[in-house]
Amino acid sequence: MEGRVFPKVGLPVVRALSWTPLVAVLLVVRSASADGTSDCIASSESGQSLRDSHSLLEARDKFAECSRDLCPRAIRLDCIRQRTEVAAAIPSVVFRAKDSKGDELTEVTVTCDGSVIASRLDGKAVSVDPGAHTFRFEGAGFTPFDRKIVVGEGEKNRLVVVETVSETASTRTSANNANDDTASTTSSQSASPEVVNPAPFPMASVIVGGIGVAAAVPMAIFWLAGTNDVRDMKDTCAPSAGGAGCPASRVDSDRTKLVVGDVFMGVSLAGIITGAVLYFTRSIDHSNHEAGASTALLRWDATPVPGGAMATAAARF
Repeated sequence: MEGRVFPKVGLPVVRALSWTPLVAVLLVVRSASADGTSDCIASSESGQSLRDSHSLLEARDKFAECSRDLCPRAIRLDCIRQRTEVAAAIPSVVFRAKDSKGDELTEVTVTCDGSVIASRLDGKAVSVDPGAHTFRFEGAGFTPFDRKIVVGEGEKNRLVVVETVSETASTRTSANNANDDTASTTSSQSASPEVVNPAPFPMASVIVGGIGVAAAVPMAIFWLAGTNDVRDMKDTCAPSAGGAGCPASRVDSDRTKLVVGDVFMGVSLAGIITGAVLYFTRSIDHSNHEAGASTALLRWDATPVPGGAMATAAARF
């Protein structure tokens, strides 16, 4: 070791070397503290926005992030306060399900707006955001169904009891409804009552019959006038009454009146009889399984018999 000379290190250099690691540690801590503060501020602002939009479950989680010890004291205390207020406003629901016999069901999965919030029913309250939600209940042995419920802000432990319908009963009910519809359709097709459509107004029979009735009026007038003239001639100018005979012109006039009366009588009888025949021979449609079926009110039939024929008539009123 003799003969070797070591350089002297001054005190300032030693002090500089000893402070270097400490400065590096302080810089790292300061950088981490700055990043943590920005995260805390971001969580606080996000929580306030979610709270204002009534997404209280997410807002509670955000306020929990900025309530940690690494956040600055002012931010941490404010987040703790807001988290407590939001937690008090979050509503909760307790679900219970029963079968048709009234027995409790526990193996039921409940989804809220498509997200599973309970895999079984154990009587515990489930927190949800306030507002209208569609809850779906699914489980073995019953048909899944939906229930729309409006949950109010701050409503705690709201009890919701639902009654399930077994898959067997649901299938049987659907089959019975289908059978009832089929039976109703078959019954209506096979045993449909006869529908009688009213016959059209008998215009032709009314017109012809009306002419016959109208012809009876002049018939009566001419007959009455001619009969009176004949009686008057018998009383005045007829030989039976001691007269020389009635003038030919007067006799012809009375004869004309009686002939005209006979003509109107024929017209009257023809019109009345023809109108009656037209009325009773009109058809009434019967809408049934055979289209075009009709029944006449008056039907005639002739049957040959030895030495002549026999006519029959059937009327429907």
